[in-house]
Amino acid sequence: LFNSLFVGLVATVAAAKLATNKGDSGGGEAMDPGMKSLQMRFLAVFWLFRLSDWLQGPYFYGVYASKVIGGTAVSADLIAKIFLTGFATTAFF
Repeated sequence: LFNSLFVGLVATVAAAKLATNKGDSGGGEAMDPGMKSLQMRFLAVFWLFRLSDWLQGPYFYGVYASKVIGGTAVSADLIAKIFLTGFATTAFF
């Protein structure tokens, strides 16, 4: 199931990228060096923040495992679903 969804997602992203590049004539103006510098600084901080969010994931396992819902401890299956939901939301948003 995961592999099928992954392949579908990659195909969708590739099709969207190709669709947006079709209308581009390739003769656009060069980006201002100041704007390019700002863009690179922003992206460096943005991706550092994104990756740090993913790095904290393993530390939450103990938090999830210690929870009790309805008088019973949280199962490993529910913990896995919580992890996948968390990672998916940070990947998409």
